[in-house]
Amino acid sequence: MAWLIVTCLVLCTTFADAAVGTNIPSLKLIPEVDFHPTELLGVEEEQVRDILFEINWTNATNETLADFSQLFPKDFYVTVASGDSEILEIVNSSYSNCISLSDEPHNSTIVVRGIFLGYTTVKVSLKAAIDGCGVDVNDEFISELEENSRDFEVPVSVIRPPSILVNSVTGVFAVLVAFNFINMGVQLDMDSIKKVLKKPIGPAIGFVCQFLFMPLASYGISLLLFSDNSLRLGLFTLGCSPGGSMSNFWTLLFNGDVNLSVTMTFISTVAALGMMPLWIFTLGASLFREREAAIPYLNMVGSLVGLTFPIIIGLLIKKYSPKLTRISLKIIKPFTIIIVLFGITLASYVNRFVFYLFTWQVVVAGLSIAWGGYCFGALVSWMFRLEKAQIIAISIETAFQNPAVAFVLLLLTLPQPGADLASVPVVAQLMLTGIPMWILLLGTRVYTKIKGCREMGSTGEITKPEIDTVQKRYFAVETNPLEERVYYNSKANKLDMERYSIQ
Repeated sequence: MAWLIVTCLVLCTTFADAAVGTNIPSLKLIPEVDFHPTELLGVEEEQVRDILFEINWTNATNETLADFSQLFPKDFYVTVASGDSEILEIVNSSYSNCISLSDEPHNSTIVVRGIFLGYTTVKVSLKAAIDGCGVDVNDEFISELEENSRDFEVPVSVIRPPSILVNSVTGVFAVLVAFNFINMGVQLDMDSIKKVLKKPIGPAIGFVCQFLFMPLASYGISLLLFSDNSLRLGLFTLGCSPGGSMSNFWTLLFNGDVNLSVTMTFISTVAALGMMPLWIFTLGASLFREREAAIPYLNMVGSLVGLTFPIIIGLLIKKYSPKLTRISLKIIKPFTIIIVLFGITLASYVNRFVFYLFTWQVVVAGLSIAWGGYCFGALVSWMFRLEKAQIIAISIETAFQNPAVAFVLLLLTLPQPGADLASVPVVAQLMLTGIPMWILLLGTRVYTKIKGCREMGSTGEITKPEIDTVQKRYFAVETNPLEERVYYNSKANKLDMERYSIQ
């Protein structure tokens, strides 16, 4: 009886071993990499951060992975690389170059440093070591094993560090702009503004150009030139924004209708509370698929307060202080030039990162939107037979949007660095709108100066004939050279002068 029991046990053990032996080949093991954290977001430029990863062997759960497991019979090489070395740099790493199936799982560390804002990945590649870990190979040989490899990635984003200096200088610039708006208020004529509002042809043309042409043009050009959705979003957001303060300053420098310019800026900022959401939630819905747009209502209300409050102070100065009014009239144009120069310099410094991201598409888009706004505003104004000063005001008002509204919307809607990347076409358009204006301003001033000098040298008329008293007329006659005869032309109400040679 005992021998029968022993025989049964031997047979059972044999069948069990055979069963296990037949199942061993069916076990398909593949390597897996687990990261901690699973995504590394918000790495500041020049900041050093750590990423932990662990390599484990797991059972394949489908045919694809089961076939893939044949590539990893026992050993595999490990390599670590940055998806974009211009955005993120691998500083150091602690891992074995070759790992065997029999090794115990252990954590490895990757030390990375942010270089430039953007999105990238850290990639861990496992490549089959067909000849085993005992064979000495170099990195070049490992990099050539692309077919027998499997990659694991962890997303990384690099952002700009905050700057106290930039925030402080921006605050100083805001104060200077508010002071210059006080000067603008001294220049305004409330009677002229009332006439504009009673017959609002100019504001109506400005409204159509600002909230019909600019959004459609920015949307169309963004689709035509950009494949990146964030760049399309930035350009379209600026196209939907109201007019900015720089349009008032440039209108003053080009001798445009300042009353009309300030009136249009106020109206467009109020209208933007309704028109901006209308465009963004209709035409812009295709650009905000992943996130819901956050309209910066508070920022737009703040722009209204920042515009109207200093102007009211300027109007009060004009009414009650003639001395300060005379001072304001003398300093407003030089101070406006300083403000505009300071604004361009500040914008270039704060957003200097965009110069590295400029492409020909960004430049063409900025030029197209800016000069399209100038030309469209001027053309429509000319078609309605407005005066030259009004045409200048509407043309400039159409091209210059309020960048602060666009920036705040992008910051509230997109996480960093997405907001900064989307602002690239915004900054590009602002620079390409302002810099040519400087060239045009200098060119017109030089031309006017040369033309005035030529006229004074070629004509015999005194250019300032509005002499109020007889005594001034006699003084003008007596102070002229003997070879010139000055006489009063009563029909033209001016002094004329004729030259003759003394015989």
